[in-house]
Amino acid sequence: MDISQTRPSDRVNGYPVDTPKWVISLSEKFPGFVSWFFILSPVVFGLLGWYEVIVAYVSFLTIYWGYRAILFAYGIIGGYFRMKRDVKRDFLFEIKGLSKQKNKKFNDLKYVLICPVVDEHYSVIEPGIKGWSKQTVDPQKISIVFTLEDRFSKNALKTVEKIIEKYKDTFREFHIEIHPNTIEGEVIGVKGANINWGTRKFVEKVKERGEKLKDYILITCDNDLRPHSKYLSGITLKFLTTDKPYNTFYGSAVHTFSNNIYRVPHLIRTFSTFLTLAVLHMWVTRKKSIDTWSAYCVSLDTVHKNGYWYPDIANDDTFFYWNSMVRLKGDFKGEEVYVPTYNDAVENKTYGDSMKSFYKQQYRWGWGIVVFPVFMTGLYMSKGFGLWRTIKRTYQIIELQILFVTLVYMITFTLPILNYLSPEYATSAAAYNLTRVMSNFFTVLLFLNVPFYMVKRKLYPVPKDWPWWRHIQDFAEMFLVIVNMLTFSFIPYIQAQTEMMLGVNKKKYYATEKVKIQQ
Repeated sequence: MDISQTRPSDRVNGYPVDTPKWVISLSEKFPGFVSWFFILSPVVFGLLGWYEVIVAYVSFLTIYWGYRAILFAYGIIGGYFRMKRDVKRDFLFEIKGLSKQKNKKFNDLKYVLICPVVDEHYSVIEPGIKGWSKQTVDPQKISIVFTLEDRFSKNALKTVEKIIEKYKDTFREFHIEIHPNTIEGEVIGVKGANINWGTRKFVEKVKERGEKLKDYILITCDNDLRPHSKYLSGITLKFLTTDKPYNTFYGSAVHTFSNNIYRVPHLIRTFSTFLTLAVLHMWVTRKKSIDTWSAYCVSLDTVHKNGYWYPDIANDDTFFYWNSMVRLKGDFKGEEVYVPTYNDAVENKTYGDSMKSFYKQQYRWGWGIVVFPVFMTGLYMSKGFGLWRTIKRTYQIIELQILFVTLVYMITFTLPILNYLSPEYATSAAAYNLTRVMSNFFTVLLFLNVPFYMVKRKLYPVPKDWPWWRHIQDFAEMFLVIVNMLTFSFIPYIQAQTEMMLGVNKKKYYATEKVKIQQ
């Protein structure tokens, strides 16, 4: 089979088919160039004696970090109280209180869960299916599509057939789709090609039955996700009450990794809990900057019209947002519910294997920067996006996926490098005053670790049998956030940006294994 049958006819590698090569090349080089500019700037400006430029930028970053830290504390506290509110709400009762027209829309509404499977064990997948069976929305409205990778299908078939046998009377229907491994040009190790295949096959069945795509809400997530029982009813209420429901995606603002959080290594645990809080605060404080990530719901009709997920792109979920943003001329947004989902943190058979898997996962996430050139070329080749929307969305990508990657590096290492390379800086008033001010400023910001720690413990209750010293260790792990931002949240991302800048076209990535640690 040719890849042209599984991707939109107007796109190649995510780019509009008629995009000039120079536009693609320039867009791909930009992220890596900017990151390396910041990384090398202390050395270059230090040797040139232009230390004032770096001092000004580091001063700006210090203020920016303080602003973001305060915003972060406000966001996680506000998000936690919204979660307490939402888990008590009766979303179905609120739906019944809507107009007759919207209630009819709800009665016609159905759901399809696209569940990608590689070679995960029954114990990984079944708890998630159980969670979907416990939804307050009638599970008989839910179709489940297992999308299997052909090269692992022998064992995977046994697993999903066992699950189907157990839940055959619970859900509306089950489908099994096997994604071929012979489609040349598809990216391996990214779930986009898999769910793209399965969703396209399900749409064919929907059309054969004469059903409307607009009557389906599609659910996409990893197969280890375990939803709160009110997840779908909360999403449905949002779908029925938001403006332009077909130009919107829906998700949980409380994306936790609590399934295995206290089994995984310290750095992975710190990263995972911080990521939960980061996503939570973003939904509270920067809702318009949130893109699709990991688990979300969207109208099946929207997925179909926007071209599904592109099988030749090294990114799936985030790309879906930016592709939809281009195709809908900037008219695409997110709506959230504050009921939690429960997921697996990265874990492998041993401590060392877990850390290797973590790096490979972050490297794959680093290649998510491909959304920048895809978005920029999409803007270049389309009309009607609008200047202000173009500026806002471009800054959104640059800030979160380029500048923020180098932020902690710049704050940590810039001044020591300048002090070593620039005699002018070493003997200046800035060398003494700026270092002292930054030290005092960040010492004050340490107090913001208190709400950070309190909300983290609420979202991730600790085991009751912990000894006293384990609680102290848990508190101390908060300070590993900076270590993560200088290692696993920095190096693999710079590696990916550099490879894209140099024209590397990778087609194979690491699909995160879901196994239990043994030591």
